[in-house]
Amino acid sequence: MTTASTEPTVLIVGAGPAGLFAACELVRHGVRPRLVEQRSAPHREARGTALQPAVLEMLARAGLVEPFLEAGVHIKHIQLLGPGLREIASEHFAGTGSPYEFQCSLPQWRTEAILRTHLADQGLDVEFGTEVASVEDSADGLRVTLTRGDKSEVVPAAYVLGAGGGHSVTRHSMHEHLAGETYDGRYYVADARIGLACPSECARLIVGPTAFVLLSPLPDDRWLIFVNRDESDVGDRAPTEAELASLLDARTDAVVALHDLRWVSPFKMHKRLATRLADGRRFLLGDAAHLSSPLGGEGLNAALMDAADIAWKLGLVLRGAATPPLLDSYAVERGLADQHVLKVSDEVHAMVTGLVATCRGGGFPEVPVGTPQQNVMSSRRRLMLDVSYAGSVLVGPQAGDRFAAGHRLDGVGHHLIVSAKTAGLDRLRARWHGMLSIVDPAKEGFAGAVPDRAAILVRPDGFIGFREVIREGLAIDALDAHLSSYLVPAGGTSS
Repeated sequence: MTTASTEPTVLIVGAGPAGLFAACELVRHGVRPRLVEQRSAPHREARGTALQPAVLEMLARAGLVEPFLEAGVHIKHIQLLGPGLREIASEHFAGTGSPYEFQCSLPQWRTEAILRTHLADQGLDVEFGTEVASVEDSADGLRVTLTRGDKSEVVPAAYVLGAGGGHSVTRHSMHEHLAGETYDGRYYVADARIGLACPSECARLIVGPTAFVLLSPLPDDRWLIFVNRDESDVGDRAPTEAELASLLDARTDAVVALHDLRWVSPFKMHKRLATRLADGRRFLLGDAAHLSSPLGGEGLNAALMDAADIAWKLGLVLRGAATPPLLDSYAVERGLADQHVLKVSDEVHAMVTGLVATCRGGGFPEVPVGTPQQNVMSSRRRLMLDVSYAGSVLVGPQAGDRFAAGHRLDGVGHHLIVSAKTAGLDRLRARWHGMLSIVDPAKEGFAGAVPDRAAILVRPDGFIGFREVIREGLAIDALDAHLSSYLVPAGGTSS
């Protein structure tokens, strides 16, 4: 056994999307983590595919969105079809209030490859074939035992980000579990080509009397496919291409013509959330923290949001620009968001299974027809554009929502959107030098996004932390007090 140096380390366990993006964001915020992965090499599995508009905005702030937009298929609407491929409803994403009014669909292995390439360009590589044997408390942090082959290493870590999936060793070391339920039924997920003609830039959900089929486009004329397994089908054996093709045709009562099967895996769907997402030193990300029905298309996206939330906070704390209690807000904020994700995914899952039940009873399924405004709000929920941290101690009254134009704000600090004529701004600039940029909405093109005489603080993750109407400088004083609750002023004094 060898023992590493005593220099504090941020160790990320797991090089899936959550771990990789956490590493990317930490590097952007001035922290170089260590990233270990139990697998010996990258995988080539489709897994989570659709990046929601809210996450595309987040990738834009990170300077990473272009490779995803170039590699992915842009899904602009979803068709819901019943028996005979008759349309039940169609959901379009136009008018939902994002610069990216589509889902960007690409297989998870390509998402991971893009993030690994970015990290390699920053001089940071994934340590494949490295398993975490244990995570233990120590007097000044954590002691992590790593194994690689027949060699082991003990690493002193200031913080551990557990992004190692549903069987997280980090979560187990916290004596936590994923509370919730497993949905009825078992399913296959596959990556293949199909011969069935489908509209461009469109995903299809087909329901019938026995089950449902989800067909979501991928690059290179491939498709991500979800389908119910037969109730009599037991065990974890993956179907052959011919068996899966026959199952799809039976489920849809159409000739899907599945071929060129690249990957298929049996799985179950879950609705689960860790009872604690953090304990001060350990933080759970992605599937280690939460599992949701893939029919909602939010699990991968919630994982990337986890990474963005902890990265800016850790960056500030490790630079001495924020106090350690700032990190306590991770569990609060991501807990709020994860509950929302599970609720939305559960609603979608219940809707789909309800439509199947209607078909089984001999009826043709229908969905309520909402007003245009109701339909836009529903789409915004599905696209994660309404995720909010309202209720967190880290946001003030009337705050917590995403700032709609946040993707246009550069840098890693906070931004205050306020008229340059507002009194007290010079004091703010001096007190929060290097941590706060002041943006005049009239000069920078944000006038339409900010009400008159308003002061809006946008956090490094693009969410609004503070919002007030200017009244004789009182809002500026309140903002200063808000920042002082977790940031350390320039010069290191609190007054």
